This record gives sequence, structure tokens and C-alpha cells, in this order.
Amino acid sequence: MADAQLIDNLSLYELTLPGAHNAGCDWQATYALIPGKNWLACQDVSFYSQLNRGARALDVRLEFIAEAQGLAQFRFQHNGHRSSRTLEDLIRDIKGFYERSPDEFIILDFHELKNGTKAFDHSLFKALMLEHLGERMIPAKNLHLTLGQLKAISPLQRIMVAASMTWETDDHRFQRKIDHQWINQKIVSTSDLRGFIADVLGKPISRLHPWSLSATSYTLGGPQRVLGALDDWFDPDKSDWAKKCHIINFDFIKDSNLVHFCLTANLQKAREKFA
Repeated sequence: MADAQLIDNLSLYELTLPGAHNAGCDWQATYALIPGKNWLACQDVSFYSQLNRGARALDVRLEFIAEAQGLAQFRFQHNGHRSSRTLEDLIRDIKGFYERSPDEFIILDFHELKNGTKAFDHSLFKALMLEHLGERMIPAKNLHLTLGQLKAISPLQRIMVAASMTWETDDHRFQRKIDHQWINQKIVSTSDLRGFIADVLGKPISRLHPWSLSATSYTLGGPQRVLGALDDWFDPDKSDWAKKCHIINFDFIKDSNLVHFCLTANLQKAREKFA
């Protein structure tokens, strides 16, 4: 984003963003032997490396572990199976990323806040997020502004945080849960996925709220690498699919061309906005 100033004329909701599906479950983390890493890992590398490779939306799912301490009480999980990654890892990696890239914008999509040994502690989650990332969180009243306007308002506010908070813990720095367009199947072939995406993008889509397209494929062996197909489908020279999306949520972002395609689509949208 920082290297393409034309994109400053778009808002976060107008952008097409590369999203890391289940970002807290990667091959470098550790897991219980059953069901095993092959079933659970959806990314190759840590949060920091995902961001450095172009992810600008992180789809993350937390579980509350009451017997742990501090940030470690919130562990990332996939279908109830815990990763070794904790909220501390996410916050550390985000801070490290912003030391090098202060003008990049990120969406943190806390897609699931799951009960663990006790009910999920929304109050503690809110307090820790505000303590460690509060100065970087974009308030709801500013989300309609362009990236350029957001930069002019604050040198720090670069993160949109979306999570299902309770009535008691609602806060203007937490946005409502992001809608995920998902095929809702346990086994998803490449052809199934293509048909699903074509159906979603063939209908009118509102830009008033953020939404995420789940572009993921699964077999009995776990999450599949379908990056070649995704690169073919979302190539702006071949289709308008990238321009129609807000967040393209997919697995194994490290080796994908989708980051480049999203940038190309955003530049096209920025030019068209003032044509």
C-alpha cells in the first residue's frame, strides 16, 4: 500500500485485500499429535512472515484458556484444536511489522471467540487488545475515510479490528464480525470452489460493510494447496474477480501471486474512481 500512493484515494472497504485464512495455524507452530499438523495448518509461516509476504487481512480464531496467564490465555485454534500460537505472538508480530512498515493497513478478523475451559472472557480480551494495540486501532467513525485521510488524522491508527463483542464490552474500536462467504462443505474440490466463487461474485455485492470470500479447498488429507488455480481465476488480465472482492481469504499465502493481483485490482479501482 505504501508504495502505491494512488491507493490512498480508496477506503478500506473499497480495497481488495489478500487474506490469510486461519492465520494462527501454521506449519511452524506445534499441535497435538491427533488430528495432526496436516489437518490443522492453513499457512506455512508465522503472522510476521504472512504480513511481510503481503497478507493484509488475518482471519484468526481464538480459544480462552483460563488456567494460563495474560496474553497466553488466548490461544489460536482450528475447529477446536489448539495451535501453539497465542495472542502474545500476534501482538508481537504486528508490532514488529509496523516497525518496518508504518503506513500499511491491516484488518484483524477475529472470526471466532471460542469458549475453552471456561466461557470466553471478552472483558479481558478487550483490555489486552486496547493495552497493546489500542493506539493503532481505527475507530468506527473513521472507517469510511480514505487511506490518505486516515494517514492525515493519525500516524498510528492503521488496524481495523473486527470481533463479536458482548453488549457490556462493545467499544468504538471494535467493529462487528465480518461476514464470511463460505461454501459450507467439509470436502471442497477445486471445481466445487470455482463454482462457488462464480456464484458469489455473480450477484450484486454491497461495499457498505467488509466481507470475506473463503477461497479454500479441503480433502480427507486436510487443507489443499490450490494456488495455481487461484492465480488463474483472480488474474486481472483474465477476469474481474479480484476487483469484485473485499477480502480474499485463502491458505498458504507464502507462494501466491494473489498479493500482486490485489494490488493491480486496487490500482484499477483507484483510477476508475476518478475517471
